[in-house]
Amino acid sequence: MTRLADIQAEQIAKAEIKASLLGRKCWYAYAGFGNTPRIVLGRKLPRGPEELAVQARLAARRAARGVKTPKEDALTRTWKRSRGDSELLIWCSWRLDDANGPATSSDDNPERCEAAIRQLIGHTVRAVDIAGLWDLRIVFNGGFVLSALPDHVGPEASFDGNWEVWRPEQAYLIGTDLTCKVIDPENRPMQLAPRRGRWKVASGPKSSK
Repeated sequence: MTRLADIQAEQIAKAEIKASLLGRKCWYAYAGFGNTPRIVLGRKLPRGPEELAVQARLAARRAARGVKTPKEDALTRTWKRSRGDSELLIWCSWRLDDANGPATSSDDNPERCEAAIRQLIGHTVRAVDIAGLWDLRIVFNGGFVLSALPDHVGPEASFDGNWEVWRPEQAYLIGTDLTCKVIDPENRPMQLAPRRGRWKVASGPKSSK
């Protein structure tokens, strides 16, 4: 791509990410291993049979090894059967503020982090701001603000990504070079079609994501 094409692709990616989050209600949220939040938004889309089969195999493997399955609530069971039409994952440093100030962050105690992140359930995205180097700020109703600072930078970063937004048709991955890679559901890299402003599958190997 030329520099102009890169700029156009970045602008379109930012606009699409904002549109995929704005106005959508969070119906599930949790903080995974290492305080990595997943925010599930929008419509509930049923998972396919292959994905459900993988979940069943993993559960059977854990049971065979004597790993206890944590008690699940109704929302967790729903999420295992369905995904959101927009899902945000954050791997880099982040902070969640509420109406009273800072509520938790990526550096917090895991239990406090999980409890605070789950407070986003039921709240709707009111505003989204993405800065030039992919700093992310999401404002929810109820006084919640979620901010992400991409600090995994360079070839020797501790992780190979910063944050991601997944949609049914494509995903947006913010990498350690602070650019956005767009991939299709089969993890194939996509590029912007000239003069059309739409993404198409690029030639080359699949993404490692």
